[in-house]
Amino acid sequence: MAKASRRPTLNTRAKIKKPRVSRSESYLVNVKYMGEEPELKGLITDSQLGKALNWYNAMTTVTECKEYTRDYLKSVKRDSEAKQIMKVSDQLFPSTIGSLSRLMSRGCTLPDSSMVFFETKLKNSLTRVVEINKPEVVVEKVSIQDRMKERTNDIIGDIEEIIDSGAVFSLYEHLQKNQIPAMYASKIVEHYRPWLEELCEAHQGECDQLKEAYKHLTKKQLEARVLFINSIIEDAERYGDVTKKLRAPRKPRAVSAEKKLKNFIYMKESNDYKIASISPDKVLGAQELWTFNTKYKLLTVFRARGPAGLDVNRTTIIGYDESTTMTKRCGRKPEYFVDKVLNGGKLVLRKIMDEAKGDAPLAARINEHTILLKVV
Repeated sequence: MAKASRRPTLNTRAKIKKPRVSRSESYLVNVKYMGEEPELKGLITDSQLGKALNWYNAMTTVTECKEYTRDYLKSVKRDSEAKQIMKVSDQLFPSTIGSLSRLMSRGCTLPDSSMVFFETKLKNSLTRVVEINKPEVVVEKVSIQDRMKERTNDIIGDIEEIIDSGAVFSLYEHLQKNQIPAMYASKIVEHYRPWLEELCEAHQGECDQLKEAYKHLTKKQLEARVLFINSIIEDAERYGDVTKKLRAPRKPRAVSAEKKLKNFIYMKESNDYKIASISPDKVLGAQELWTFNTKYKLLTVFRARGPAGLDVNRTTIIGYDESTTMTKRCGRKPEYFVDKVLNGGKLVLRKIMDEAKGDAPLAARINEHTILLKVV
């Protein structure tokens, strides 16, 4: 399709859908108004150059402009640059240098200012070369990058089809309706931003080449086109930001009891007190845990601070309520307190810590001297 029909029409208020035509039909329609390709030889004037650029801007595609540039570079023995220029993305390729290449290939001599412009833009384009790595083994499997590129082309193709139809639409609502992933919003911005920059330069009128290339548009039409493409970019950026914020946070993967208790150290049995520990996996999720340190005769109760219950981090009990969790010294009656915990009901457990008068720092870390007496 010709370049003029590829780019979106700015009259977004029009609701009459345009019939789609083939490239040959579109080309013939454009030729009716633009005429045949300019036949220029030798040194040309700025006026002739402007009219020629106007014709190429309306009648050629980006792909054709890249081929024009490649053919010209080959003709002047700049083979390395000719090979590299085809690797520049269509979205980043300035089509104006393709038009200038075509003119020079057909025997035109450009003004000095145009040659400076050509070399500057060409050098800048070659810095945007995308290297294509040839795989050592041919594999039919499509890579994730290729899938994303294909999906991006489909999304942008749908957008441009709506724009070409002349229908009034909101890009934000279109992306939202079709549930386009946020990662593609940035691809849309990358596609349209180089064009917006070119339009802005043409609107400012500081670049003679771009000024001539967009001479077929009035100042008002050019400004409207700038605003329209800018609105597309803003909608894509806004959609990407909002979608990322609304995305549900990833739930942490559940850790198995076996993995949590891998480094958990405790005393399995005490012959002195004739007591044994309960299975440590019962601690996970318990609302209340009673422990007894056989070395220092310390009785500790852990009370959970929420319905999730207690948990374990290596050898430390976590998830307890600091205001109700405590450690007391058993003094000369450790067997008495241990028996009360093991055989007492909820009422006994609620009052037993009041009987132990010796306060001690909280023993939150379990060790090889600690018996796991009971969970509630």
